[in-house]
Amino acid sequence: MIKLPEIREGVCLNFEWFPTKAQCFIYRNWGLVTAEKMAEVLEVDEAVVLRMAEEMGLDLSVEVMPEWRTRGYITLIRNCWHLLDYEQLSVLLDWSMEYLAFIIEEEDFLWYKLGRFKADSGHLRVEELDEEGKRRTAEICRITKEIYANSPETAVKPFDFFQKTVFSTSEAPEMKTKTRFLYSYCALYGDTFFDKKLIDVSFPDEMLRSYQSMGINGIWTQAVMTKLAPYEFLPELSEGYEQRLEGVRYLIEKLARYGMKLYLYINEPRTLPSKLLEDRPDIRGHIYEEMGISSLCIRTETVQKYLRESVAFLTKNAPGLGGFFTITSSENRTHCMSHVKDPHLNNCPYCKGHSPAENYALVNQLIWEGASSVNPEIEVMAYAWAWREDEMETVRLLPKEVKLLSVSETRKQKTFADVTTFVSDYSISIVGPSEISKKLWREASATGHKSVAKIQANNSWEMSSVPYIPVFEQHYEHISGILATGDVESLMYTWTLGGYPSPVLEMIKLMCEEGKEIPTLDEIYAKLFEGADVATISRALHLFSEAFSEYPFCVRTAYYAPQTCAPANPLYAEPTGFEATMVCNPYDDLTKWRNLFPEELFVDQMRKMSEKWSEGFEILKTVDRSKNPYLDELYDVADACNVTFRGVYNQCAFIATGRKTDDYEDVLEDEKRLAYEAIDLMARNATIGYESTNHYFYTKSNLMEKIVNCEYLAENLKKKKNASRA
Repeated sequence: MIKLPEIREGVCLNFEWFPTKAQCFIYRNWGLVTAEKMAEVLEVDEAVVLRMAEEMGLDLSVEVMPEWRTRGYITLIRNCWHLLDYEQLSVLLDWSMEYLAFIIEEEDFLWYKLGRFKADSGHLRVEELDEEGKRRTAEICRITKEIYANSPETAVKPFDFFQKTVFSTSEAPEMKTKTRFLYSYCALYGDTFFDKKLIDVSFPDEMLRSYQSMGINGIWTQAVMTKLAPYEFLPELSEGYEQRLEGVRYLIEKLARYGMKLYLYINEPRTLPSKLLEDRPDIRGHIYEEMGISSLCIRTETVQKYLRESVAFLTKNAPGLGGFFTITSSENRTHCMSHVKDPHLNNCPYCKGHSPAENYALVNQLIWEGASSVNPEIEVMAYAWAWREDEMETVRLLPKEVKLLSVSETRKQKTFADVTTFVSDYSISIVGPSEISKKLWREASATGHKSVAKIQANNSWEMSSVPYIPVFEQHYEHISGILATGDVESLMYTWTLGGYPSPVLEMIKLMCEEGKEIPTLDEIYAKLFEGADVATISRALHLFSEAFSEYPFCVRTAYYAPQTCAPANPLYAEPTGFEATMVCNPYDDLTKWRNLFPEELFVDQMRKMSEKWSEGFEILKTVDRSKNPYLDELYDVADACNVTFRGVYNQCAFIATGRKTDDYEDVLEDEKRLAYEAIDLMARNATIGYESTNHYFYTKSNLMEKIVNCEYLAENLKKKKNASRA
């Protein structure tokens, strides 16, 4: 049913620091893909790949972990998006074309992250090198051997996330908040329920034990109803649902051993191809003409019955399920007003005369009716994300048993110079709760609803390639503000990012202990870093928080700027013309990175943040890390932030001024230094560069390529300047 997206003809990046694209493919995937598999993709003998790798100086003895194709496939797709066609991607991953299409469509908006187009890579072939190509290959070989000589031995393997984790052995106290749930730090987002081995990988016991000690009593994961219950409108979509239900039960039982419940995020009912509904006007709602899909209208009796009964079926066949939460505005296209709220544009005959708020409330009502018919104690949460002007009306229309889930910091404002920005969500730098959220929680309380505050406890898209951002002051202020309202019953700690069992989660536990006053931040530091030089640590952490307050927040900046992969993001001597993509490929799109901020202001804010963070990191360096188990990890994440923030500033300055004036030698040297430092970091800490729904944003090979990239630009810049002087 799902088709591979069309290829945008003539649109593809040329990674000119390699003589050929086949060399680029081998280099950036070395250590992730076997030479044998690369040879299969390139349709050559393995000996050819080994020879090409050796000519570039790559280590032929490197171990390739099979986990890259089961737990790092998004990294592979991103690495090869501009290099391989669909057929070759399928070969690389050992997937059918149908499964590749499914992952691109359903894997947490991967299609959007890749830019909503497939690069016109052509079918990659090995090419003969001309004399210049041979010279460049020899130069790459020299650089590569130099990198190996100046890099440490790898102490940890990729995906070995918990080697440095401090696993608390203390029992969690009674806490002020009822439900405290998050997304697993290392959960796979795709069809995880189908395979119990993937469930164990996504929810490892050592992580669950740590969550339990930190007071976490719930885990959420996404679910698609057609995959978990019989689907009458297109039965083939629910093929294998019995096996997935077995997986759901397996996970529920596993979580129960640690005092936790499973919560499913559902986005229903999903649209279907319009052709399939041509003979079903009794259920067809809004038609998306340009997309060839149609909504199943929830105002029709048949669709209402389906939604109630499928949720009831799932609840009955997954005993012990904690509950559901929904998004009913934006995200996937579902009910008739999920994306088309304007009554003049909505063409559903059944929804005419109804408001978006009525539809939001009705979807949640149907889900609650189905779930509670089996388990009256089950939790159903309606996520107010993107309700906007309809939020108050929706709250009043919801059944009282349905809880309100909302972003705590939503629409809070902050001014930088003369630019006022506001939060949609995913902000730690602009601290919640907002007045809008507090007003919404009060309305919920007044109408008999319980409220759940959604935060980002560890990190956000502002900086997602570290397990947590060590800005304890912002986290402390946010939790204190939520608790002070008295209107919040429960906490959703994270979206798909931020689930690492960190000292930040330990801090929240200390703040939420039932029957006790909230400890001061100094008291929390004394407990977290007991035995260490707490005064010095506190000074460093204060500077980190000051630095992060300079982050020029806009949700589009958080999505599109290069803080996800800055140490590995290539530099381009000439503008590429490519638009940055959501949390994936920033390219060189400074215009999209800065969004509403003027260029000069944006670059200056990145400079301020980088310099202030570096000041704090120099202080942290003086602390004896052997005195407390949290300190090694704190040092690593602070170092990774330091490298990344400096890299973001370098790249902004390079694009804004450097390449316009051919004055960027210093930037190239600094970017090489940062890449080396990131290689060191990844060698000792497997969490650096990783986020669960994007896998590794960068790898050692990507960082090595960045050094090759900088050396290539430096050589060409020198030639250009010599030519101009001549």
